[in-house]
Amino acid sequence: MRQAISQSSEELEELFGHYYRQLAGEYDSTITQPVTDAVPHGAAMNEYREYKLDVYLDESGATVEATSGIHTMYYADVNDSRLVEGEDPYPDRRPDGRLEHVVIDLDWPDFPEFLDYHLRCQIRDSYLARGEEPPEEYRVLGPGTDHAMVRYMTRDHLPDYHDYNASVDGYRAEDTFNAGPFGQILNLF
Repeated sequence: MRQAISQSSEELEELFGHYYRQLAGEYDSTITQPVTDAVPHGAAMNEYREYKLDVYLDESGATVEATSGIHTMYYADVNDSRLVEGEDPYPDRRPDGRLEHVVIDLDWPDFPEFLDYHLRCQIRDSYLARGEEPPEEYRVLGPGTDHAMVRYMTRDHLPDYHDYNASVDGYRAEDTFNAGPFGQILNLF
């Protein structure tokens, strides 16, 4: 999926521009977020929101065919996450991938690098879930999959791979991204 996402700037804007605006709009008042707050009033235990975007590849797997609307995840209570789903271009088809991140202070020219880094974190999570050490390229720190992040945060024997600022031997945070209110979730567990 990393190669499929490396699109031209116009294609990237068409497929992922709404996701960028959702993540960056919290920090830049000139950017209008597509979803202001999909969570019903009073339903969330705090202000933490995570935004998800489903990605659908073409049959060859080499090109992004479509992306979903923005899904909003929030916590109704401790260990009780809820999802408000956005539009789905293929409701009867399983997506090929899902981006999952909180708002982030990010300029558009840095967005392709951010997407690639986020996918590298997800690939890291895939290796670690199988009990394998990932190749050097994927030994990075930062949020990958939501499922893995919760595991890292709730199991004492697992390192904090999801934390950009963690100190894990052999792993590094190569990016310059600010994870915004990512730290809020740490208090939920």
